[in-house]
Amino acid sequence: MDKQIERYNFETLRKIVGPNPSHAFLNDNVTVLLAGGKDKIGSLIPFHAPLMLEEARIGYIRKGEADYTFNLIPMHLTPNTIIFLNRGGIIEINNISDDFELAGISLSDYMLTASFGSRQGIPLINQYSELFVHASDDEVAIIENLLQAAWKIMHQKDFCYEVVGSIFAALLHFVNNLQDKKMNQHPQNATHSHELFSQFIRLVNQYSHQERQLSFYANKLCLSQRYIGTIIKQESGKTAKEWIDKAVITDAQVLLKHTDKTIAEISNELNFANPSFFCKYFRRLMGLSPQEYREK
Repeated sequence: MDKQIERYNFETLRKIVGPNPSHAFLNDNVTVLLAGGKDKIGSLIPFHAPLMLEEARIGYIRKGEADYTFNLIPMHLTPNTIIFLNRGGIIEINNISDDFELAGISLSDYMLTASFGSRQGIPLINQYSELFVHASDDEVAIIENLLQAAWKIMHQKDFCYEVVGSIFAALLHFVNNLQDKKMNQHPQNATHSHELFSQFIRLVNQYSHQERQLSFYANKLCLSQRYIGTIIKQESGKTAKEWIDKAVITDAQVLLKHTDKTIAEISNELNFANPSFFCKYFRRLMGLSPQEYREK
């Protein structure tokens, strides 16, 4: 059987966590994690290796700190940080402190559709690829109470999926509200330049497997290459080309490590002219060939 892209999904969790864990509830469509420490997370996600998230998830950091990259953006997490990570994103864990602990909930696409469908929907699901908000103790207590409510409901016989889906929606709206309040309190964080940078990163995450030229992204943003290049450098300290290359390399790493696709197939999927050009590109940025990376 061909190897598939490694996805941090419910099936993976069930296999590793085992039956009836005391700290987590898992079925085909819902996961609630009440106490995820470094040992549990380390057994689920290999460090320094990009993985694709298959489900939307919301959680918060109880203790400790962590460094990771999500859709190209490096993040440093501290206690009371609330996180929303959307499905389809690529995450890479870089470091977790020994006392790290988190709690959270994940829902499958099927669960979201079954819970909301066209009747209600959650527009925020498609609005954000991620949200990170530092919350007060009182705000975190609200998140904890909602997670505990979901935990208790899912331990009832024949629990109602729509209720759990509504709790997830409440969590997402609550996090979005906290983000809005934060931006209103610190308007300097919502500058035009910062918003352009965010738009550029979203486009890169969406199109980098097809497009590597800055002109494509400048046209999408209706801006000149020179202007968008200046903004990206000012906002991030990196050039626009560096961000595009990082996205392409991350996609290549996922495909090399977690599929059985040939180098030629990966080269074609990432829209390189030929495998030789792809190999030279990969070696220039990574310091080793695609095959060497796959085998290490």
